[in-house]
Amino acid sequence: MLHPYPLDLGLLVPPAVRPPEDRGLTRDAVKLLAIDSHSGQFRDHPFQDIVDLLNPGDVLVVNNSATIPAALDATVANIPHRLHLAARLASRRVLVELRSASGAPDRTALSPGQPVHVRDNRGCTWGKGVVVEPFHPKSRLWAIDCDQDWYAGALKHGRPIRYRYVARPYPIETYHTVFGCIPGSSEMPSASRPFTPAIVDRLVKKGVAVAPLTLHATVSSHEVEDPLDLPLIPEWYDIPGETQSLVEAAHRAHRPIVALGTTVVRALETWASGLPPRGWTTHLVTPDAPPQIVTSLITGLHDSFTSHLWLLYAFLDPGVLKRAYHHAAERGYLWHEFGDVSLIR
Repeated sequence: MLHPYPLDLGLLVPPAVRPPEDRGLTRDAVKLLAIDSHSGQFRDHPFQDIVDLLNPGDVLVVNNSATIPAALDATVANIPHRLHLAARLASRRVLVELRSASGAPDRTALSPGQPVHVRDNRGCTWGKGVVVEPFHPKSRLWAIDCDQDWYAGALKHGRPIRYRYVARPYPIETYHTVFGCIPGSSEMPSASRPFTPAIVDRLVKKGVAVAPLTLHATVSSHEVEDPLDLPLIPEWYDIPGETQSLVEAAHRAHRPIVALGTTVVRALETWASGLPPRGWTTHLVTPDAPPQIVTSLITGLHDSFTSHLWLLYAFLDPGVLKRAYHHAAERGYLWHEFGDVSLIR
């Protein structure tokens, strides 16, 4: 039962309104909060200390999914909207999040068969579709049949998904990570963002194994009133054979398996639950369904009332997380995709 786990951290989080590069910093010049899940202690570090905090023999599993410009201008039944691509269910069927033309959440009830046109920045139609059905009764997610592959079209005509706390639009390169090489994520696997080629090189030279997998991340902002009503959007994952072998060997030897981001946790734990290493997942890691193979986690700082907290509680006592987050806010840590990160071990 998830009800006993507190989702209100009693904290108004300060968002990172600009990426570090727009604040006169480098990508890796963010803060790192190291949290010891056994002692309940935490310490502040510059992110570059990640090389010192990981050890030879650790397996760092990373997500090589690259972020696409998944926000599309559209008209639905001749009314302007914005659509956020949430999942590519098939080459010509997508799941989208409905928003107003200004980007605000839009709970308009659509009807099956309503026409949808997606437009470029000149207002010209480049793709057409029809509404099929709602995905979840308490969400703004809709399945749409398309005349072509909208994910491919978004690479040319879309914009990065941007929420209101981000100061201004940024190019898609701002949302790319050093590991991203397979386009498909609607939103950036943001725990990877502070990593640079130099840091990866130092980790490898130290003896940390860096192992890739793919999970195409969906939209994060469902904005449901109760997280227990969270619509579990299917996400495509693929764990290559070499990564499987590295993880299995580390697991047998009781060596740390460090997930770089919650997307990696979901992919690995889907596989650990007995499902194939490639396919769709809606697996939700919680204290009631704890990790079987991941031992440590590098992740951003997460809001109250989000399902990400359940995942964190599967690694860490809720009271420790609350104290650590209050400490981070007092020390000027920043939240969200351009913000600071934590290491839970």
